[in-house]
Amino acid sequence: MSDIDGSPEVEADLKQNALGLGDTVVLAMASSGPTQSIAASIAALLIAVRYAGFLPIAVCFVPMLGIAIGYQRLNAWRPSAGATYSWVGRVINPHAGFFSGWIMLMYYTVGTVSLTPILGSYTLSFFSNAAAGNKFAAAAVGTALDILVLVVAALGVKLSARFQWGWALFEYACLLAFSVAAIALIYTNGLQHTVKVAGSWFTISGAGGFHALIGGLVIAIFLYSGWDTAAYVGEEVKGRQAGRAALASVVLLFVVYSIGVVALQGVAPNAAMQAHASDALAFAGQRIAGGVGKNLMIVAVLGGTLASLQAAIVSAARISFAMGRDQVFPTWFAQVSPRYRTPMNATILLGLLNVVFLWGSTLVGPISTALADIVSTLGLMAAMFYLLTAGTAIWCYRRSIASSAGSFFLGGVLPAFGAAFMLFVIVYELATNALNGVEIAFGFGTAALGLVLSLISSRVGRGTFYTDPTTSHGETAELELAG
Repeated sequence: MSDIDGSPEVEADLKQNALGLGDTVVLAMASSGPTQSIAASIAALLIAVRYAGFLPIAVCFVPMLGIAIGYQRLNAWRPSAGATYSWVGRVINPHAGFFSGWIMLMYYTVGTVSLTPILGSYTLSFFSNAAAGNKFAAAAVGTALDILVLVVAALGVKLSARFQWGWALFEYACLLAFSVAAIALIYTNGLQHTVKVAGSWFTISGAGGFHALIGGLVIAIFLYSGWDTAAYVGEEVKGRQAGRAALASVVLLFVVYSIGVVALQGVAPNAAMQAHASDALAFAGQRIAGGVGKNLMIVAVLGGTLASLQAAIVSAARISFAMGRDQVFPTWFAQVSPRYRTPMNATILLGLLNVVFLWGSTLVGPISTALADIVSTLGLMAAMFYLLTAGTAIWCYRRSIASSAGSFFLGGVLPAFGAAFMLFVIVYELATNALNGVEIAFGFGTAALGLVLSLISSRVGRGTFYTDPTTSHGETAELELAG
C-alpha cells in the first residue's frame, strides 16, 4: 500500500507504558503553561475585561470540565496519538476528522508564537530591560531555546516528562508564593500605586459589559487550552489514565489561574501593566520583591515556557504521526526512531516550523500587539476542536447515555454544555465583528485551508481512512458504544 506521496506504508509504534498518571498530568499542565500563559495574556485580559479577569476563568471552567469528560470517555474507548482527529474521523466524518487534526496542528505550531517571544524577552531581561524589549533580539534568543527543547522532545517522551518534572514544582510554587505575597503587600500598603480587589472584579458590568466578557472568554479558552496534550500521548500512557490526567489538569488550571490572575493584576495600574506587556510577570516580581523577585519570576517563566514549548512540539508531532500513519499525510510523518520510539521526522519538522512562525510574527508588529492577536486566534482554534470533541463524545456514546442518571449527566449534559459554550463563543465573535483582520485570517483562514487539504488528500491519497475510517489506528476497548 502507498501513501499520498507514493512511498511505502510505514508500520511503527510509539513506546507503550512509558508514562504514568503523574507524568501525563505534568505534560498536560506544561502544555497549558499557567505561568507563561499568564505572562502572555494578563495585559490582553486587562484590555478585554479590565480587572474582572477571574470572571471569564470561572465561566469557562464548567464547560471545559465537560469537554475534558468527553476526552476521558473517548480515550477510554480508543487511545490514539491523533485523539480528536481519529475520534471525529471514525465517529462523525473523515473530512471532519482531518479538519480537527489540521486545526490542532495549527494550534500547536502557531501557538508557539505566544511562547518564544516571551522566552527571548525574559532571558534578555537578566541583562538589560532595553534588550528585553527588542523584538529581534528576543526572536533570536527564542530560536536558540526552541532548538534546545526540540532536541529533548526528539529523544523520547519519558525524557520529556522528566524535563517537565524538573520545572513543575518550582514554577507553580513560585507563582503561588508571589500571588500570596502580592495580596499581602497590597492590603498592608507595602506597595505603592496598586489596585485593590473590588466587587466590580466579579461582575459583568465590571468587565465592561457582556460583549467585553465574550472577548475575555476567548482569552480564557486560550489559558485553559493545552490540557488535551494528555490525550495525544494516550498510546504511551500506562493503562487508560490519559483521560484522568486531562480532568485533573483542568481542575488544577482553574485553581492556579484564579489565584494568579486576581493577585498579580493588582500590583500596578493597568497602564503600567500594558507598558510591560512583554515581561508582565518579571515586572510584577520586581514590584513585589525587587531585583530578587524579578529574577525568580524570570526563571519561573523561562522554565515554564520551555516546558510548554516542548509539550507543544510533543503534541504536534503525535498528531501528525497519527495522520501519517493513516496516510492522510505522507507516511514520512509516521516514521518512528527505532532507538527513541518518537516520531522523529514530525518532531524535527514541526519544531523548526515553530521558528518560521516566530520570525514571521516578529516582522508583523510590536510584541504586545502580536501577543494579543495570537492569544485571541488560539482561543478560537481551541474552541473549534473542543467543540468537535465534545460533540463526538456525545454521539459516540449516544446509546448508553440514558443508561443511568450519572451517565446522562457526565456523558451527556456536561459535554453538551461544553460544546454549546464553544459554539456560542465562535458564533458571537463572528456575529459581532469582535475579531480583527489578523485574527480572522489566522483563525478561520488556516481552518478553511484544512478543508481544502482534506479534499486533496482524499483524491490523491491511497489510504483507507476516507473510505473506511474504522481502519484508523488505535486500541479499542470492549465497551458498549453507539455502533
